[in-house]
This record gives sequence, C-alpha cells and structure tokens, in this order.
Amino acid sequence: MLMDTESPESLILGDWEEVSWKYEKLNHNNVLDFDIDDFQKQEICRNLIIHKAETWRFGPDRTLSFLEGGVIKEDLKWNIKGRGNILELQHQNTIVEDYQVVGISENELVVQFNFDLQVRGIVKMTFKRIPQKQYAQKI
Repeated sequence: MLMDTESPESLILGDWEEVSWKYEKLNHNNVLDFDIDDFQKQEICRNLIIHKAETWRFGPDRTLSFLEGGVIKEDLKWNIKGRGNILELQHQNTIVEDYQVVGISENELVVQFNFDLQVRGIVKMTFKRIPQKQYAQKI
C-alpha cells in the first residue's frame, strides 16, 4: 500500500482521524483478527502510551499534534525511518514510540504496534484523512 510516486513523509502530512483499532492474535497455528471495543482499548491503554485523540495532525516541521474536539492535547516530534515503514514519535520527556507503517495512501493510514494482552499479538490502528477545506479565492 506504500506508493512509489510520493514519499511517506509527504503522504503523511495533514490531519488524520482515528477510525478503528483491530487486535490480531498471533499463535503458532493461525492468526485471529477482531475489532477492539472501548473496554479492551482502555485495558491496552493502561500500560502503554496511547494517544486518546480524535485527530492526529502531522506538520511539515515534523511536529505531531494530538487534537480532541479541535483542541491540541499534546505536541511531539515525528520521523519516518527505515524504508518508510517505521513511524517514530518522540515525546518532550525523551520517550520514543515506534509504530510499523502497514500502509499509507492519499486517504488512509494504517499503523500497528506489538502488544502482549494475555496472548502475543498486534494492534492495528486505521486512520482516514480529514480533507482540507478549499475556499474560493476572491479575484
């Protein structure tokens, strides 16, 4: 899903709305995939830095703002590493988080992180781009 024409650094710029979390249970025989409800999300968030924001805003200055109800809750720095497949978030207190970029396109961003919730697995977060408002220019 990574596109060759645009770099991940340019594709990620803008506002993204979180639309889903999915947990993929990994075991030796197969993979089990299911949606995460609010209670499960709270359990996961208890021991991790999880950003409870409606919108993630990636700026060209590599600032990532977490917004809730249009209000900035937190600012940190972002960086795309590797071959465009690692999203690194650096907090003010020097804590660093790494997400695997599963896919990025003009309208969708999918990242995942490893998690041990009783059974080893992956949490996949999906975002949809929030379109920029286009205003007619007065002549």
